[in-house]
Amino acid sequence: MKRIIIKKIMACLLLVFLIVSAAGCSSKEVANNNNDKDSKKEPITITFPAFQVGVNSGAPVLKENIRLFNEKYGDEIKVIVEEIPGDQAYVDKMKILLSADDLPDLVYAGGYNLLDLAADNVELVDLTPYFEEDPKWKACFSEADLQFNSRNGKYYGIPEEKQPVGYFYNKELFAKAGLEGPANTWDEFFNQCETLKAAGITPLSMDTADSGWVSGLWLGSIVGTNGEVGNEFMNTYNVKDYDTEEFLEGITKLQKMFKEYTTVDAIGGKYENAANNFLSGKTAMMANGPWMIPDFSNPEKAPEGFAEKIGVAIYPDAGMYDAPMFGYFVASKDKEHADATVKLLKFLTNEEAQLRALNMIGRIPPSPQLELDEDTKENKPLLAKLIDLSHDAKYIYPNIQSAWYPNVVDRLSTDYPGLGMGDITPQEFIDRLNESANKNE
Repeated sequence: MKRIIIKKIMACLLLVFLIVSAAGCSSKEVANNNNDKDSKKEPITITFPAFQVGVNSGAPVLKENIRLFNEKYGDEIKVIVEEIPGDQAYVDKMKILLSADDLPDLVYAGGYNLLDLAADNVELVDLTPYFEEDPKWKACFSEADLQFNSRNGKYYGIPEEKQPVGYFYNKELFAKAGLEGPANTWDEFFNQCETLKAAGITPLSMDTADSGWVSGLWLGSIVGTNGEVGNEFMNTYNVKDYDTEEFLEGITKLQKMFKEYTTVDAIGGKYENAANNFLSGKTAMMANGPWMIPDFSNPEKAPEGFAEKIGVAIYPDAGMYDAPMFGYFVASKDKEHADATVKLLKFLTNEEAQLRALNMIGRIPPSPQLELDEDTKENKPLLAKLIDLSHDAKYIYPNIQSAWYPNVVDRLSTDYPGLGMGDITPQEFIDRLNESANKNE
């Protein structure tokens, strides 16, 4: 009898043990499941507005870069790319967001002086510690570019390219007018304009809207090659006094170009008008950068064989835009977002990305360690020629959009049409620029 009772007690104890063990295992499984859920965090979201979309020459590269970034980091970082077609629309949007202290995580300031505007009003992310952690990334940029994007001893921005900018000319139209090649001096340049005009050929592509990019390139080069004084003026950032002899001479010549040597749609026209006029063979010369070169062989933008008709030149009196550039800066408001945004920034600007842009659209790398190989020179002869010509430039200067106060750049679009139509004089044009410039502290 005792044995039976003992067996029953042992069976009950074993049953209790099994129940407790099962409950323990179940608890561990639940805990493990919860831990797995915790370990799979939602990707951090960063914002990145961009104008390199649609028909913009930089669109293919940005699209590919974002695709590759998502493949590699999509599980941990979600990039929201807001497409803003048009450079000026982008700049206007950034100004609005800045005034509301609501800048996105990543901002592109290249070509526009948004860096100083932002740094004066909000706290930007210091890139210095990120460079210290990754010296290989820092080596992708020249010291001149890094210093140009630094403030108070801290690095705030980096460029994604170098931009030696000259002008393109249609060799076929030149030949029809009896011209052999680009002008060496501005006097010769204006004589060529007269010769082209006499042959029934419109000499120049120009524009006035969206800051008048193309027209501004002509203006800046006329001033920037006007001796040491003119060159010093064009290398001065945030100019407040435009009332100089050299600038007055430049505005006077620009007015002549508007009146006599360009298309009817230049007044009020955008960059796209200027580009289409050149790509369709309506104009003989257009000031622009190397990013336009792929358009010459794009059947959707230019007729077949157009690329073979195009030559490239530095500006008369040996001038060229080839100064350090503004680039991207980070405006994230906390370290988690800043770290994620810098990871994207590295991906967009490292040497691999620079080579990708070179191969896809002929963008010139900012890295001092990268040079064009023989295959690239053979496949991109205009780009190689432009780089070779840059060594002959006597005068170097930045473009107007990156050097002047943003509100002064905006004023250009307002007053270029009046200047071009003769409604305001060159001196009145200068007075209006001074008025806008002196609204800045």
